[in-house]
Amino acid sequence: MPNNDIFIRCLLIPIGEEQLLLPSAIIAEITSYSEPTPITKQQPDWLLGNIDWRNKNVPLLAVENILSLPTVSSDVKYHTVILYGLENLQRLPFYGFRITEMPRSFMVTADSLLNNQDAKIGPGLAYHVNIHNTEKTAWLPDLDYLENLLSQFSSPS
Repeated sequence: MPNNDIFIRCLLIPIGEEQLLLPSAIIAEITSYSEPTPITKQQPDWLLGNIDWRNKNVPLLAVENILSLPTVSSDVKYHTVILYGLENLQRLPFYGFRITEMPRSFMVTADSLLNNQDAKIGPGLAYHVNIHNTEKTAWLPDLDYLENLLSQFSSPS
C-alpha cells in the first residue's frame, strides 16, 4: 500500500533552551548575527532594532521575549533567521529572529506532530508539539500575531 503522507520540510530553530518549528518555505535565509540599529528611542525589549540585509532594513526580534520563553546568557553567539512576511508584504516583506544555534532541517507529517495538551499556550504561540518517535518538542509560533506586533514599529524598507 503506498504511503500518501504529505511531508513538509521544516526547520527546528533553537531559541535558548526551546525550539520553534517553522516550514522552510517561509525562511529567506539564515545568516550571522549583526548588531541591530534601534528603530525608536522607546522600543519594546522584544524589538532589537533593524539590521541591514541585502540592502533592506529588516526588523529583528528577540522572539523569546515576546513568547515568554526562557532567555539565555548574553555571551551566546547568536545567528539570525530571516523570514518572509506573510500578512502585509508592502509594509513588512521580511523580518528576523535572533536565534541561539543553527537550525536543523526536519521533515514532518501531520501524524508526526502530537499536540502537547499540558503546555501553557501564551500570546504569540499557536501550539506546543511533541515530535512523534523522538524526544523533541517544539513551539509553533503564531506568525500573524508576531507580524501584527511588528507592524506597529516597522517602516517600509
